[in-house]
Amino acid sequence: MALISIILGLFLDRTFRHLHDLRDMAWFEFYSHSILRFTGRFAPPLQFILILALPVILLLGIQILLYDFLFNLPGFVFGVLVFIYCLGPACLSTEIEAYIHARTLGDDDEALHYAGTITDTAASTSPDQQTSDVTRAILHVANERIFATIFWFIILGPFGCMLYRLISELSKQIEYTELAEFSEFIHSIMAWVPARMLAAGYALTGNFDSAYHAYKDRAHSSDYSQSNAEVLIATGLGAIHNQNMEDELSSIHAAQALVMRAVIVWIGILAVMTLGGIFN
Repeated sequence: MALISIILGLFLDRTFRHLHDLRDMAWFEFYSHSILRFTGRFAPPLQFILILALPVILLLGIQILLYDFLFNLPGFVFGVLVFIYCLGPACLSTEIEAYIHARTLGDDDEALHYAGTITDTAASTSPDQQTSDVTRAILHVANERIFATIFWFIILGPFGCMLYRLISELSKQIEYTELAEFSEFIHSIMAWVPARMLAAGYALTGNFDSAYHAYKDRAHSSDYSQSNAEVLIATGLGAIHNQNMEDELSSIHAAQALVMRAVIVWIGILAVMTLGGIFN
């Protein structure tokens, strides 16, 4: 069921783009701020637990109640809906295509906007630097937006991918510095294994030798979040090294295709494992 849920979820996310508008996490921001008003003096780990306890227990309870109910059909539908909700927050492929379209038309303002949404920072106005930044961002945000969600869905079901997404959202609440830092630490630990699995997918579906050497020669960081990004960017850039770059946007096309191939490879491995009875 996990395999079918993932394939169906990715297909629906890619086909029905209006679904992206339904991924509004404003409710969680309001909820977490409400909890923090009463727990402002508590230590960040306790705040973290108190905020996540109710939505996580509620979701886990629904997942358990639906398990094997009516041939697991309600559980399957519930899993697909939660999986789609936890992807993103926006479809990476859609934003990449919008960015490429804007650059092709020479719409610098629109390109700057989409470059910022992909990199999650103020994008450079220099076309060459902007292209480089977007290419690098694609290689590491693919883990956050797609692959880590798939990983935790496989490991813990809908509960797992929602837990990952809520922790990610908590890490962005920078007005609560200590809580955001603690949440980012937990988030980066949860992203550690998926990041390296995705990097392995880059190597397997790209220039393996160059990806392997780039991985070995990468900058090392004791910060988990930075380390995850460095592994993905270094390995990804190595994997697309020496590919024919016909124009200035070729590296972005190459990075997008590499992400897609890596995800497909891991879904294929999941399919084999499902047929072998390891997952169901």
